[in-house]
Amino acid sequence: MPSIPDRGADASKLGHHFVQFYTDDAALLEQVADFMDGALRRGDSAIVIATAEHRAEIDRRLHGAGHAVGAEHWFTGEYIALDADETLARFMREDWPDDELFDEVVGGLIRAAAQDGARSVRAFGEMVAILCQRGNHAAAIRLEELWNGLSSQQDFSLYCAYPLNLFTKPEDCVAFQHVCTRHSHVLPPQATLAGCGSSRDDLALAQLQQKALALEAEVDKRTQAETTLRMREKELAEFLDNAAEGLNRLGPDGRVLWANRAELELLGLSHEDYVGKPWWRFHADTHHGQLIVARMRAGEVLYNESASVRCKDGSVRHVLIHSTPVIEQGELVCTRCFTRDVTEQQQAREVLEKANEERTRLLRELAAANRAKDEFLAMLGHELRNPLAPIVTTLQLMKMRGDTDTGREQAIIQRQVDHLIRLVDDLLDVSKITRGKIELRRERSDIGSVLSKAVEMASPLIEKRRHRLELRVPPEAIAWFGDPVRLAQVVSNLLTNAARYTPEGGEIVLRARRDTNQVVISVRDNGRGIAPHMLGRVFDLFVQGERGVDRAEGGLGIGLALVKSLVHLHGGRVSALSEGLGQGAEFVVRLPLDTSDAAAAPHKAFEAATPADAGVRVLLVDDNADAVETLALALGAQGHDVKIAHDPATALGLIDGFKPDVAVLDIGLPVMDGYELAVRLRQQLGGHTCRLFALTGYSQESDRRRSVEAGFELHLVKPVDVDRLITLVNGAPESAPAGALH
Repeated sequence: MPSIPDRGADASKLGHHFVQFYTDDAALLEQVADFMDGALRRGDSAIVIATAEHRAEIDRRLHGAGHAVGAEHWFTGEYIALDADETLARFMREDWPDDELFDEVVGGLIRAAAQDGARSVRAFGEMVAILCQRGNHAAAIRLEELWNGLSSQQDFSLYCAYPLNLFTKPEDCVAFQHVCTRHSHVLPPQATLAGCGSSRDDLALAQLQQKALALEAEVDKRTQAETTLRMREKELAEFLDNAAEGLNRLGPDGRVLWANRAELELLGLSHEDYVGKPWWRFHADTHHGQLIVARMRAGEVLYNESASVRCKDGSVRHVLIHSTPVIEQGELVCTRCFTRDVTEQQQAREVLEKANEERTRLLRELAAANRAKDEFLAMLGHELRNPLAPIVTTLQLMKMRGDTDTGREQAIIQRQVDHLIRLVDDLLDVSKITRGKIELRRERSDIGSVLSKAVEMASPLIEKRRHRLELRVPPEAIAWFGDPVRLAQVVSNLLTNAARYTPEGGEIVLRARRDTNQVVISVRDNGRGIAPHMLGRVFDLFVQGERGVDRAEGGLGIGLALVKSLVHLHGGRVSALSEGLGQGAEFVVRLPLDTSDAAAAPHKAFEAATPADAGVRVLLVDDNADAVETLALALGAQGHDVKIAHDPATALGLIDGFKPDVAVLDIGLPVMDGYELAVRLRQQLGGHTCRLFALTGYSQESDRRRSVEAGFELHLVKPVDVDRLITLVNGAPESAPAGALH
């Protein structure tokens, strides 16, 4: 084989362990191939520990050198190529090189390649570069130290290489310096093995190049950051300019420095019309605008500051202003302002306020109308009862005298009077219920007794329309705790309702039964029934079902409303059932049942009055002449000494010669009402005992309380039951509490 010159320069002056920082892979690999070629041509050993890509390139270059001289096997030395990652893995433990394993793996490789000193060894390694790429600079420095330790035991020349881009950060300077100090020579980028200079110059050049690269990387980084910042600033500017809310900046002097599109559109102004102008000039209230600017100049943060701005077209918009000052070195630079248009909200608020004022006014008017309604109902009850009183009393006088010639006429009058009284009572009850003034007088009673009273109340209409009434009540008593009078009213109203809406000769079934802890009362008829659309409304006030043109025994449409209210007051519920028109109807009442004690004895009605053993002096005072005279006749027939007065003055004038034992006083008297008259009578009578009964058409709870406060023993509502009044005058005890509505 012809002699071929050594392509690799003599690297003895580089020392046994040198390093090169490179920026070009191709230039590096060309030098590594030359370095290895020099050893292989002399028959020495060449070891390459590199990445697969670099190994392939070095191998290609070495074989290319052989082909250049036409020899198939152009070198006599030994070429060993190993993978850097695999070799590292053999001696690394927990990311740190193990000394013993390194000597076993790498030291053994060097010793075998040297063949006990028969061959020189040249090696190229990239394991330290791989560790730096992983960010493990400390392990790379330690591996360099192990290479140095191995060179003190074995003669070989080691070529290390690092990509210079691994040391581009300012903090990488220390690691770069450590790498340099672990090598005998440092080759800067673009330097060749053959053209290397002094160690000091090469090191200085490498350091300068590293710093230049780091500086260049930092410049690139800052340039990129500035580009990004400019892009972000542009995006922010576009965002603020297109924001839906008005934005502006004011200078320290209160002039507009900048405004976005929404701010300009709010005012209807161009950029030239607004920017550079004093901000307060655009306020509807200039003085208020100046005060706001003064607060801004003082560095105050404003939040939801209400203001009004005047637009170019002369309109005024209501806005809320938020502002924050920008202060640098203690000086106000500008003020950032946010302007929110709340004109529509303000207008809506004004509309709402007006609506609330209107609502308040309507509520006052409704309250006044409600009071007027209550006063009207009370007055209506009083005015209706006044003429009823003498009619009822006259009928009772006729009965007491045994007048049988007009019996039929008396019965007709009695039925019509009773019906009128029921209507008046219902009107007054509805007034109490709507105001929550109904008071229940609870007591223990027997359901059977209550139903009997209800049947008695409804029987005139049932008999008139010739209905068949079937009463189904268990033989054993059903104890119940509640207001028997009100429950009788409930059942009576249901019976009356059934009688009204059932054609003559119909059937009505009244049933009561115990159901666990409830008492169930039902009224069923075979009458006209209830249309499906009316089932949910039958208990509403003033609602009435279809009735015939005769409107027989017509009511006011409040009976079922009273039923529902009274049942609910007892903690119960009522429901209406019907399969439709012509199919009849059934009303079911469910009430809580009290079984703690046996049922009370049935309530007994007033027994017929009997004459007193000795006459009682009675003073009757009423401005209704017919009413007072009929009462006087009735009481006189019982042997009582009765005096009549139509006004308070006359009544007081009678006292000197007539000391009454009982005084029955009308409340609605002229000049002086009955309450005041009662007080004057007691004063004038001195120590003489006189029982006072109030007789009036007023039946409100407040009227009863005034009667008690004025010293009345009883509050009697017109038309009074004459038999009952006679019994009371005779001295019989009253079963109901004093002051109760009778």
